[in-house]
Amino acid sequence: MQDQEPGSRIKVTKIEEFPVDNSASILSTLNASTTGQEIGHFGLEVSFIKDNKPQQRKMVMKVKPHGKVTASMLTGLADFCGKPLNDVYQKHEKLTGFSNSHIRELEVYKKKPSPIQPEIFGLSVDTENEIFIILMEYLEDVELLNSVMNPEKWTREHIEVALLQMAAWHASNLNLSEGLNLEFWKEDVPGKDYMEQLQPLWKSLLQHASTTLPELYTPENKAILERGIEKIPFYWSELEKMPKTLIHNDFNPRNICFSRKNGDLQLCLYDWELATFHVPQYDVVEFLSFVLIPENYESRLNYLEIYRKELNRLTGKFSNQEEFQKGFAYAALDFGMHRLGMYVMAHSVSPYPFLPRVLHSYFNTLQQVKHLLP
Repeated sequence: MQDQEPGSRIKVTKIEEFPVDNSASILSTLNASTTGQEIGHFGLEVSFIKDNKPQQRKMVMKVKPHGKVTASMLTGLADFCGKPLNDVYQKHEKLTGFSNSHIRELEVYKKKPSPIQPEIFGLSVDTENEIFIILMEYLEDVELLNSVMNPEKWTREHIEVALLQMAAWHASNLNLSEGLNLEFWKEDVPGKDYMEQLQPLWKSLLQHASTTLPELYTPENKAILERGIEKIPFYWSELEKMPKTLIHNDFNPRNICFSRKNGDLQLCLYDWELATFHVPQYDVVEFLSFVLIPENYESRLNYLEIYRKELNRLTGKFSNQEEFQKGFAYAALDFGMHRLGMYVMAHSVSPYPFLPRVLHSYFNTLQQVKHLLP
């Protein structure tokens, strides 16, 4: 805490633990039995004196596993899925976006602080002992916390506020690398070469997904993604020309809540361990796949347009609506190949009740932008 606020004098006088629910954190849950360390989220009620003023706050201490532990654990899930996925996955283990998940979140909180993030009280890195800690606010008196199973609770106001405030984040990070240590984003940032290199993995994940959930991966849906994999060189040649930003890459209700400040909604977005660089539309693909229900699928492109207008107002770089929708369509292919493929792999070992609904919404996305796909 003192390191976080060097200009203040802080003395902790008392700490009391209280239980917190770890079930919403997929990586913590999956990693729980793979490391000898206590990892996950720990509730702490902290009494401290700051600049001679006594204070008391509820906090959460997030203890993260090293990214190599997470990457290895996911390879173990691939092993459960059998051939041919396990053979292919093992070859690409270090390139799936998890190898530096232990440090990327701390980098973002330290060097890219934002009103859309939770309040951070301290960050600690002990590389020698592979201990990585975030001390953050305990989220209480908030709306839609852990709402992944309740998309019907997402009102138009919540969806629009999330998109508008995320547009502000994306706009402020179009310079990509400023301030960040790019060593932690060296090998697995999405790009034309990266996506081509991992084509065998995308094919294996798709084949496994279509076998696991054939009612969702219908022949038509599977064919769209198969063609997308074949066309990676083409559509990524187009994506390379489009502005990139620092995306959250896990922008969905498992990591979102809202507070009210003077009656106005404020987005709070946490768990930044998968943050990477991509077109800003990528986060929107994921977000809308999670929060829209069949009754309002027809609003998908309208929400995208609300987001585009705000992003363009802030940057002046996204005035072409058709080009923006094309970027959205191409980002949707990436999301389906990579993140959803990984989700289904884990789902086949430990089911995620929300996943079939999200996949249904996602495939509706592809139908709505089918005319823009390669």
